[in-house]
Amino acid sequence: MQYHCVQCNEIFTPDPSEARPRCPKCLRQHGLRPVEALQPVAPKRNVLPVLIAVGVLVTAAGGYGAYRKLHGHKPGQVPLAPITAEELREDALALTGKDAGELVALLSADARVKAFAERAAQGQATPAARAKAVCSALAERKQKQGFVGLARVEAREAPPLTASGALAAIEKDGARFPLYPLEAAALTVAALRSLDVPALVTEVFRFPNETKPLDPSGRLGYYAVALPKTESAPEQLFDAFGGRSTSPAAGDYKLLNDAQALGAALSLRGLTQLDNGGDTRAGLADSELAVKLAPSSAAVRSVRAALLLATGGVEAGTRELDAAFSLRSDAPRRNNLATLGLLSGEADAAAKEIAAALAEAPDYALAHVTLATIHLMRGERDLGRVELDKAERLEPDLAMLPQVWAQYYASTNDLDQALAKAQQAVLMRPKDTQALLVLARIDRAAGRYDDMRKQARAIMARVPSDQQERMRELLRSMLGPTVFEAPSEDEQAGAATGAGLSLSGDAKPGSGPRLLTDSDAPKPGALQLQPGAPKLQLGSGDSRLQLKLNP
Repeated sequence: MQYHCVQCNEIFTPDPSEARPRCPKCLRQHGLRPVEALQPVAPKRNVLPVLIAVGVLVTAAGGYGAYRKLHGHKPGQVPLAPITAEELREDALALTGKDAGELVALLSADARVKAFAERAAQGQATPAARAKAVCSALAERKQKQGFVGLARVEAREAPPLTASGALAAIEKDGARFPLYPLEAAALTVAALRSLDVPALVTEVFRFPNETKPLDPSGRLGYYAVALPKTESAPEQLFDAFGGRSTSPAAGDYKLLNDAQALGAALSLRGLTQLDNGGDTRAGLADSELAVKLAPSSAAVRSVRAALLLATGGVEAGTRELDAAFSLRSDAPRRNNLATLGLLSGEADAAAKEIAAALAEAPDYALAHVTLATIHLMRGERDLGRVELDKAERLEPDLAMLPQVWAQYYASTNDLDQALAKAQQAVLMRPKDTQALLVLARIDRAAGRYDDMRKQARAIMARVPSDQQERMRELLRSMLGPTVFEAPSEDEQAGAATGAGLSLSGDAKPGSGPRLLTDSDAPKPGALQLQPGAPKLQLGSGDSRLQLKLNP
């Protein structure tokens, strides 16, 4: 008996040694029909119109999506093309062994997203014109303060949103929602897909002629939107978040499949736990899934490194930082390596990395903060102040600046200014354990022992139960044996009246002040990274000195 292969239009006699017939040309075992089952017309004259008809149906049904339905979805084999949320869930489960939860809808359009897209692209016929129109609509939301486009180096308190969630967050004028570049790209991609434009999320590392990194932390990532190359049009990129009109050079961006985009979102969710004093176990679980979905993302590997280092996995965290650097040896990755060098007392190695980072990106405020910290470690106060001034001119709202200013002022015996800056740091980031620690150490140096104990209790409230005792030991070694004594009557009275932090600058040092730089000042080699010890977070790529100090 002969068979006809509908894929390659071959008529053949099957090999008798095969359990099932196999086409000798395309090697397929499906799509084969016995010749006698065909209509009594020459196959080679009738199959071509059938194939053309199938092609028309595929095009009419939405291109790749219909093709994927016709030929079956193979979980775990993620194409560089749009897939459904359900297919993404199956792919994520196949790749990680776990359900990715609600973020599988990252790139899905609900009725509101579709309506947003239709309003924006009204009258636009080509994919490129529709992409420009949707990006313009997003730019209008930014202009009307629906979201803010300030560079961030730490995760916001709210976890990453799906496309529909992002649209809801920025729809109101004046909302000033701190939108991530990934969310802007996801919203734009979902909107375009609702218009039958097969857009993809794209990670961008740099645009031409820019003097500071797109992602200063090296962990949040910067994302745009791509229309892949077709027979009729070249590959095109659109900066949905920043509105740039220039395109990055080849090698300075990477198109992502939907699973990789999901990995980036999971990584951001893990970072949210770390940067906001949340559940670091949940953060580690999210980052583990993220690495499995997007193993070649330097941002995802950098988040994994920060979580591991923050929870005591020094060796594993260092390996992840090295992996991130091998994937992308850019200024943010160098700054993160310099931070690790500072935490292990290797100031010279850190200075070398920072020099290379600033040579690549001279207006990189975070690197200037790191360099300032290196100078302070070496006792070079004047040079440290120069770098802090540069950083403040470049990024006045940088969250870690007040922390480092506090340490600078403490080193000059100006405890009033040190306290004001340390208090400002806590008000800016109230859940940041490192900011609380800096304030506690300056409270101690100023003789404000009740306030020091208050900060210590706030730190303990953010530590997982299995690390409580080790953190107690760490804080006792850093803040003294009385750090966990019961609150005094004065402190209890202050709490009852709602007294809080003051930035008025009138907080005066108490009796017996001791400079932070006398015995507390970090010196090369003073910082210990011991496996299993409780850790404060590595930080948002910043140079946080007081990870663990010798008493």
